[in-house]
Amino acid sequence: MKTNWLNICFNAMTDYIPEFFYTSEDTVKFRSVITHIETIGNYLYNETETDDKIAEYYSAAGVGHKEISNYDTALDYYFKAVTIRKNNNSTIKLGLVYNNIAVVYSHKTKYKLALEYYYKSLEISEKYNIPVTDLAVSYNNLAITYMKCTVYDKSVEWNSKSIELLADNSITDKPINADVLITKSTLYYINERFDEALELDFEALDILRKSLPEEHSDIATVYNSIAREYFMLKDYTTALDYYLKAHKIYESVYGENDTDTAETCGSISITYSKMEEYNLALDWCLKALQGQEAVFGNEHPEVILRYSFISDLYEELGMFDEVIVYMLKTLDFLFKNSRSDKLDEAVKSVYSRISDCYKELNIPNKAIEYHKKALELGETQ
Repeated sequence: MKTNWLNICFNAMTDYIPEFFYTSEDTVKFRSVITHIETIGNYLYNETETDDKIAEYYSAAGVGHKEISNYDTALDYYFKAVTIRKNNNSTIKLGLVYNNIAVVYSHKTKYKLALEYYYKSLEISEKYNIPVTDLAVSYNNLAITYMKCTVYDKSVEWNSKSIELLADNSITDKPINADVLITKSTLYYINERFDEALELDFEALDILRKSLPEEHSDIATVYNSIAREYFMLKDYTTALDYYLKAHKIYESVYGENDTDTAETCGSISITYSKMEEYNLALDWCLKALQGQEAVFGNEHPEVILRYSFISDLYEELGMFDEVIVYMLKTLDFLFKNSRSDKLDEAVKSVYSRISDCYKELNIPNKAIEYHKKALELGETQ
């Protein structure tokens, strides 16, 4: 009796996840749904429910944790689902789990692993004739991942396949159409075709507004893209307006400690910097750092790059003691993570900058100390 009741609840909530998140994106309620799914899943497991039901639970919990940026936990659940799907030869559902794993690896910036699992998923998808829209999504995911790997010819190839597949099947007004347009827009952006990229962005926005509420994260993604194009066209005021719209949505959906929220904070910071509003730029850059450290820890390349931006802003504000703080954090990362053939050049650059800061602070002994360190690494200035 208990198992039957739990199955009904589980089915209701796992069916509810995509629809709920697609239309509402209330993160607090979504976390509550995930908690209940995990509780029910544990009961199902203890009641020796079928493998298929347990795999569904693992997949649902993985989706939930991915959406709130608990990426390692999401992967744990997905790989549990993979083990079951392999054992019971549930091939089509295995392909879906592979796709979900790829998405998480992409969020974690592990793009080679993302590609590996996207191809595993695609192999199954093409073999079993999944819906055209799902296949177009798979093609576009490959395009996006290759773009992140800076393999642009492959990105163009897969994006074009996705566009052609949708056109051949007369699919013109679905969210996937917007997704492929945004990918194509980004490729135009990379090739500095900013006006053409903007046209595609607004076309994508029109499509999404027909089926999504204004506060949906997909709308925020388009706002981000539009802002980026205006930024490159040096229309910083309009760029800032769209970045702020994107950030408001991302923060309400995902919270502060999320990669999309943090990246948008970083973009807002850079825009304020271009407008010479350095105090505001610093505030937003520190928000970006907080989010990235929460997701990646403090030794991820994205975090170290943020240290560099922050130190630049402190320098603009004449706060040289704070520049030194972030330069020393950068040094610590370099010593732990840099390749030996790249280390000396990077370290001596940081030493020189620290020396210059101590000069500005009128602390000559420390300025000399770091200048000597730079000289020992071949500094000639």
